[in-house]
Amino acid sequence: MARKFRITEEGRKRLTAQREETVAKLAKVLTGWSPEDLKRFVADLERFNTDIERVAGRPWPHSAR
Repeated sequence: MARKFRITEEGRKRLTAQREETVAKLAKVLTGWSPEDLKRFVADLERFNTDIERVAGRPWPHSAR
């Protein structure tokens, strides 16, 4: 059975606030990292996420639905 969900305005506000908080915290953690460090981190994180999806049987990138 398929279901569709729509986010409420309150939900959208909370999600936006949570994302802003997460970005601010990440910025604090990454302060002082060199461009090379950031580039390596991004590459490793992309590989990690891709491998998680592969192991879970959901190869990345996902096809458009």
